[in-house]
Amino acid sequence: MSAWDAGAVVLIGVPGAGCSSVAQALGAVTGLTVRDLGAVVAQSLGKSEASALVTVGEERYRQVESCCALDLLGQAAGAVTALGSGCLADAEVRAALERAQDEGTRTVLLTATTRRLATRNGLDAPRSVALGNVHHAFTQMLHARQELCRRSAGAEAVVVDTTSTTPAQAAALAAQQLGSVRSDPCRVW
Repeated sequence: MSAWDAGAVVLIGVPGAGCSSVAQALGAVTGLTVRDLGAVVAQSLGKSEASALVTVGEERYRQVESCCALDLLGQAAGAVTALGSGCLADAEVRAALERAQDEGTRTVLLTATTRRLATRNGLDAPRSVALGNVHHAFTQMLHARQELCRRSAGAEAVVVDTTSTTPAQAAALAAQQLGSVRSDPCRVW
């Protein structure tokens, strides 16, 4: 049993910041169970992760996502949970995350530059003019989600910029920062 077994870590970040892949890597480093909201939502909908949002529509996806996020936050102990950012639009999810933080769950906020996020989301290729200004719409969404993430992260959040890191490197940075805070004898974990 590792020293991390009693802990709970939640990763939040905009699309492309690396919540899912960094959560997997952090789980490997810490020995904690990994839970990925996107995978749980897709499974609940009976769809693949890649197509779940598109096939069921945004409204239905976000409803299921909020319910699944609340469930995951309720069972966060002993796990690394990749939440992402879409669920943070729900006030109930934000309140549950805040309660979890008050109870000792640590939050890792993953960030990256807009250019890197656009590339990771496949928006670095030429687009048809019929699609409109996709990059502008993506940037608008990013700014809104980044603000939600910043507000939801909490004062003690660990912030890791994934712009130039692999998931393993980002996980190592997060683990190092989480470990240094957790080893503080005055901090209740």
